[in-house]
Amino acid sequence: MKRIFLINLLILLSWTAHAQLSIATFSDGKTHSESEIIGLDYITEKKGVANFDNGSVAYVKLIVDAEYANEDRRIFLSYALLDTIRFYRREADGLHLILETGQAYDFNTRAYESSDFVFPIKDGAQEYYFEIYSHKPVVLPFQLVERESLSATLSNNDFFFGTYVGLIAVMFLYNLVIFFLTRDRSYLFYILYLLTLGLAQAALFGYTDRFLFQGFPAFNRIFAVLSGALVAIASIFFINNFLRLKTKAPFFRKLLFSVVPLDVVAIILLLMGYESFSYKMVNMVSLVGSIIAIVAAVKLAQSGFKPANFFLLAWSVFLTSVVIFALKDFDIIPYNPVFRRSMLFGSSVEVVLLSVALADRINQLRREKEYSQARALEIARENERIIKEQNIELEKRVEARTMELQEANEELQVTLDNLKETQTQLVDAEKMASLGQLTAGIAHEINNPINFITSNIKPLKLDLDEVYTIVDRFSQLPEDCKPEELKQAKASLQEFDYDFLKEEIESLVSGISDGAVRTSEIVLGLRNFSRLDEDVVKKANLNEGLDSTMILLRNKTKDLIEVVRDYDDNLMDIDCFPGKLNQAFMNILNNGIYAVNAKRYEEGEEPTLTLKTRMVDSEMVAVHLIDNGIGMSEETKKKLYEPFFTTKEVGEGTGLGMSIVFKIIDKHGGRIEVNSELGKGTEFILFLPIRQPNEFA
Repeated sequence: MKRIFLINLLILLSWTAHAQLSIATFSDGKTHSESEIIGLDYITEKKGVANFDNGSVAYVKLIVDAEYANEDRRIFLSYALLDTIRFYRREADGLHLILETGQAYDFNTRAYESSDFVFPIKDGAQEYYFEIYSHKPVVLPFQLVERESLSATLSNNDFFFGTYVGLIAVMFLYNLVIFFLTRDRSYLFYILYLLTLGLAQAALFGYTDRFLFQGFPAFNRIFAVLSGALVAIASIFFINNFLRLKTKAPFFRKLLFSVVPLDVVAIILLLMGYESFSYKMVNMVSLVGSIIAIVAAVKLAQSGFKPANFFLLAWSVFLTSVVIFALKDFDIIPYNPVFRRSMLFGSSVEVVLLSVALADRINQLRREKEYSQARALEIARENERIIKEQNIELEKRVEARTMELQEANEELQVTLDNLKETQTQLVDAEKMASLGQLTAGIAHEINNPINFITSNIKPLKLDLDEVYTIVDRFSQLPEDCKPEELKQAKASLQEFDYDFLKEEIESLVSGISDGAVRTSEIVLGLRNFSRLDEDVVKKANLNEGLDSTMILLRNKTKDLIEVVRDYDDNLMDIDCFPGKLNQAFMNILNNGIYAVNAKRYEEGEEPTLTLKTRMVDSEMVAVHLIDNGIGMSEETKKKLYEPFFTTKEVGEGTGLGMSIVFKIIDKHGGRIEVNSELGKGTEFILFLPIRQPNEFA
């Protein structure tokens, strides 16, 4: 390693000491004849590196002093991206073409097996002429070097680039293995970026001409521009994935991907022959893309997104190396091996930093996933505990109400027993979340008629006691009672106000009957909502299922929400699991009630739920559940059926309702369509087949 360092130091010093050449340059963008070349008015460059715009025809006149001119020295041109180079030596009889080379020629035309260009000279002071053309920028760092020094220079160039290729290859293979193990697309985009970056650097330093595409000069000539466009596209996909722009910064994602079509257009123009314009376009698009990426990374870093800091560090190192590489071509900084290899150094540091950052990002994502899973498990356990407590409380309330109704009426006792049985059937994995929310409402609805019956029983008993008293008085009269005794008995009847008593008894009995009917309706709704045979396919009327569901929700909608029923009277009964469909209706309608209650309505606007059924065709029916509540965003609609996803406040929902709905409808072979707009409301359309397959029937 010490030897290599000393050799490089000597080369670096030697490059700064090559002042043996008198260089004059000229470019007018035209091709000249031999006589014109000799007669051109050259613009003398005393020092520095001559450079011209891409698409130029440049002419260079080199005068080698006699004391430095010998056959052991060579003219060295350390710039690989030149299409055509014609090398002339001036003799007494005119110009002699010594060598014709460049990227437009086969690699075998070169005097040395080198990615750069080497030209021989003769002893004694000589005038040499170069005619140079390229679609890319023309940079001419001419030097006169000893043959031994040249060999060391070429060897060191190969050594440094070989080291760079080795680093890229190691990082490529390492991340390729990680990709196959994890199937994480981040690594796929990164290895594509590494591949295109390595090829672009190889093209920039002329190694693709030498090793990859030898024998294809036409392709070599355009590959530097092509690889630049490809690395730009690959970097955009990698940056988007690495910085998670889709979720973290969607605006910058759109901006970044907007430049991809421009790179594609540049590639098409390149293949059509517009090489110069394509080169400029690729450079401009890459500059714009880099600015967008840096601004996005700065915004994300300010928000606390750790991978953005890694990206800024790595990208800053690489862009700094690009700036240094460009400045040496304009003679702002010295043209020496260190600055010429600045992009190799910068990109090497960049790929290492990005690889470390990628590993750190993956670890961060894994930690976030583990936290989310743990949180979801915690929520599930808490929901299970709450549901168990609610079911225990429900059992206690049902038992208490059952005992009260037993004392009042035998029929009511049977009804309450059926209610208890129905409630027990509802306690399963899919209905627990809905049942816990309904407990308070059901208890309230049942309590009202029970209280009404209970309050009527006592005055009814008092009235009946009076009737019994009257009957007893008349029954005590002898069969042959005297008219006076009969008259006294009739007089006592007036004391009791018999007409009023009769009217009051009828009223109390009517009230008790109404309470029993109301209770029966509630119980019937529960029985229709959760059927004992819910795991058996049978025919059911969807209109009745919707009505039974709304009975259970009446406590939430009464005097608050207008319920509109628009049923198809010709709706056919369908093969289904009635209990599970009722559960789906319940979950959707509960969400609709929540959405309606969460909205602030304008004057004249009423909160409304609409229930609509329609025949779609002979094989399908549709159930429309519509509310004019707060509505949903597009992002919410995308996540609607994900387990544990909810937009409700903490404690308001479990996030399982719509996931259960999706599974129920899917089990029936149906589908769900959702139409929603923020602030306008939501419409769920459930499409259900009329007939189920034989395996369910």
